[in-house]
Amino acid sequence: MKYKHLGIGWKSKVMLKRATYSISINKLVADGNCLEKGNELYCYLTEDEKNRKCVIIYLDGEKKK
Repeated sequence: MKYKHLGIGWKSKVMLKRATYSISINKLVADGNCLEKGNELYCYLTEDEKNRKCVIIYLDGEKKK
């Protein structure tokens, strides 16, 4: 998989509330992509070429094609 870096990166903390884990998305990213509370995003667990685990999140609300 090849990806184009768009110049924004952030560090997220894993949070636990009852039985659900979550991570945060930077507010600039959410605002820039018109995300609102309650939007559904599709997330996929992947590995890079060095076998490091990655999460790919599609911000447009559509499934992977």
